[in-house]
Amino acid sequence: MNNRTVGRVVINAPGPTTPQMFRDLIRVRKAPAEFLVETRQKYGDIVQFPVPTVPVYYISHPDDVDHVLRVNARNYGKRTIQYQNLALVTGDGLLAVDTPGWRRQRRLVQPAFHHEAIARVGTDTAVVTDRLLAEWQQLPNGSVIDADDVMMHAGLEVVSRSLFGTDLAGDVEATAQATLDALDVVVARARTPIAPPPWVPSPLNRKMSKALAQLDSAVGRILAERKGTAGVDRDPDMLDLLIAANAPADDAESNASNGASNGANGPDHFSDQELRDQIVTFLVAGHETVASSLTWTWWLIASHPHVQQKIQSEVDEKLGGRVPTVPDARELTYLQAVVDEALRLYPPGWVISRRSDEPDVLSGVEIPGASVVIISPWATHRHPAAWHDASTFDPTRFLPDAPAPKRGAYIPFGLGPRLCIGKDFALLESVLLIARVMQFYSVTTAGAPPTTRALVMARPAGGLPIRLNRR
Repeated sequence: MNNRTVGRVVINAPGPTTPQMFRDLIRVRKAPAEFLVETRQKYGDIVQFPVPTVPVYYISHPDDVDHVLRVNARNYGKRTIQYQNLALVTGDGLLAVDTPGWRRQRRLVQPAFHHEAIARVGTDTAVVTDRLLAEWQQLPNGSVIDADDVMMHAGLEVVSRSLFGTDLAGDVEATAQATLDALDVVVARARTPIAPPPWVPSPLNRKMSKALAQLDSAVGRILAERKGTAGVDRDPDMLDLLIAANAPADDAESNASNGASNGANGPDHFSDQELRDQIVTFLVAGHETVASSLTWTWWLIASHPHVQQKIQSEVDEKLGGRVPTVPDARELTYLQAVVDEALRLYPPGWVISRRSDEPDVLSGVEIPGASVVIISPWATHRHPAAWHDASTFDPTRFLPDAPAPKRGAYIPFGLGPRLCIGKDFALLESVLLIARVMQFYSVTTAGAPPTTRALVMARPAGGLPIRLNRR
């Protein structure tokens, strides 16, 4: 193609013109995930958007995705609007922090996610699910629930118990709502070219301040409860590891002043602010992503009766009515495949962004340094180069004897060095919760097919009604 210029940016890849982008703005805002799928279909595997201030590329082919996220990951950091706005909620926690600080944080947090350490998710998921089942037993048979709302609350309870040893059941409603409110503001700010600074009392800033106050209150409660049980003999959880890595109070100021807390080789401890940021990061990311995944999985199970029957047969055969445990999850291979396939069709994190440090080449297109690269797991998971009949729900793609997806084709948890640290935790929780519910209930759809509300996470617009039928 012939290069053209928009503002100070050279356009060297196929893509929409500026007038076309303006015409598509409503579509972009209403259905951004679907828009990216359509954009790939129209323009190909690498697309450049006509942004006049910085080169912005959208890639979807698995080979290019693998290159950016794994092969040449060192060249692509998180200095993007997406993560800058997310940091308004999570601070510089593990999810949003850029590469130099991330390496140090990952080293400090990693022990909390060793296989032995996440084994407690089995017991905690069972406690939360059985609490849920007890509530449902009080409902008439055939009652309709909002799976989106229920999974959001259940996910928060599991993560608070498993990672922080705290039962937030009494505070879960306010904390879950605070998470949603804060992430709504993140999306609103990302969509607004000029947003007022945080200190201006605009409606969005007031909403964010209220949400952050609730999240900080939850952090305070978590830390206070742990302080109150100091000296109790128990297996250490993530909170113990984070507190152990917390800098002494008189060191925090010096750490901030010399910038060591932002370096890859900084001190082996967290400042008080970093401790807060890590707890909020895992409260927010650790429950909304799993809740979104579980919600869509319930929709797929409810709308595919033959899949549900196979799950129940496997659960009945493998468990014989007992509470599922972590070792059981490995034996529930069909249910695992269902969860994996649901993550393919409905990845919670529907978009990923990176910024290049140095020039690169993708699909024969030169990518300048300081370019923004957009990746959509939602679109790549539907790419015909990687998946046959990609729009069809087919759990057999992920059975043990099925061929492994090519690199870059399946990225619900990312790829490469910044692969989601909570991947195993999330998968275990999902399999164990679904297995326990399937022992007692069948589910059916209770409304029209949901539309996707792709904000920070991809969730069903207006909730997801599911009908519960006792077995």
